Amino acid sequence: MPAQPPPLDPSQVGEDKGSKTTTVISIVAALSTLFAVARLWVRVRIMRQFQFDDLMIVVAVICGWMSVGFSTAAVHSGSGRHIQTLTVEEIQGAILFTLIGFVPGILSFVLPKLAVVKLLSRLLNPSRSHLIWLWFMCIFCLLTMMGSVGMVFGQCQPSNSQWDFSVPARFCWDKWIPVNYTRAVCAFSAFVDFYLSIYPGVVLCKIQLPTKKKVALSAALGIGSISTVVAIYKITVLDSLASVDFTYDSCDLTIWTIVEGSVIIIAACIPLLQPLLERVRNHPWSTKGTSQSTNPTPSDHQGYADIELSDKSRIRKIRRKFEMDSVLATRNNEEEIGVTTIPAGSQDRILEHDETGLVNPITGSQSHDNSTPSNTDHKIYRSDEIRISYARDEESGAGPHRYQDTWS
Repeated sequence: MPAQPPPLDPSQVGEDKGSKTTTVISIVAALSTLFAVARLWVRVRIMRQFQFDDLMIVVAVICGWMSVGFSTAAVHSGSGRHIQTLTVEEIQGAILFTLIGFVPGILSFVLPKLAVVKLLSRLLNPSRSHLIWLWFMCIFCLLTMMGSVGMVFGQCQPSNSQWDFSVPARFCWDKWIPVNYTRAVCAFSAFVDFYLSIYPGVVLCKIQLPTKKKVALSAALGIGSISTVVAIYKITVLDSLASVDFTYDSCDLTIWTIVEGSVIIIAACIPLLQPLLERVRNHPWSTKGTSQSTNPTPSDHQGYADIELSDKSRIRKIRRKFEMDSVLATRNNEEEIGVTTIPAGSQDRILEHDETGLVNPITGSQSHDNSTPSNTDHKIYRSDEIRISYARDEESGAGPHRYQDTWS
């Protein structure tokens, strides 16, 4: 049986946070679900991929809704009202469902951290030691958060004595022990969110990109800093875990736990929604005047940088392959062919949707065309350079003639 609460002021008898709690947590959970659905649509329908970070987002959304469900059940049992106004059965139900709801609620804001690390490792290609550090922070945060759940449930023995008042407790820790421990792990969680939000900006500052592009990418990848603010504020409401009026004071902690999870889910989804925005921009509601030529021209090259999976880029790849097959089909048996492929650098992962159309023609040293454009706009280019050389000894008595050409 919890400690006897002090007498309640008659003016506070009608106070009820229950309806506000269920409304807020339902709205933020629905908003994060919309972003998660948009992310999955991009990954599955456009990119044809479903990876580990996508799975973590799906599990986090499910955990968020589980927390909403348990919190709603707690409200129906009496959570949100002062404990002095509740019956024993209502108090027991409110405490039980509130404590159970904390478990999926914590997972809803810890699992997206793993998804963010997976995304950053794929985009920014950190060193091995730095990648280990990123994974260590997130896994350690997950373990310590689960430790806080264990301390809350295990602060009394037997554990069910906290919500079943017919079971006497053999002993109970001081309530402030799990509260102080939870403060420490929540502070570490806020630090992890802050670190993951500023890391992309630090890396992008060292890459040769236009300032506008750097700011846009840093903002998209660093929007998780909002969850840092939420996590810091949540630390201030952790005292409700030791409150004698637990059913009333714990509502704020429930709200901010689910809000933190929803914010970090949204932050993990936003960087991957650009293909969806590009598709909406290139296919407005009015189809008048939106038709485009399927034959790429030199003036279209800049437009390729804005479309990740455009039809023009696919047509150009088909043309390149056709030209290559045509040249190889005309060689004699005596031809000696050498092929050299220059792979793209690791930095091309940052702007994959920009690189499909930025192809810089590079001619060989003996090519007849010397009008090679120079790279003066300081952008990242991705070039596939293939050199083919062969020797032909003609029967007319002419000396051996060597010819080299390049397709880029």
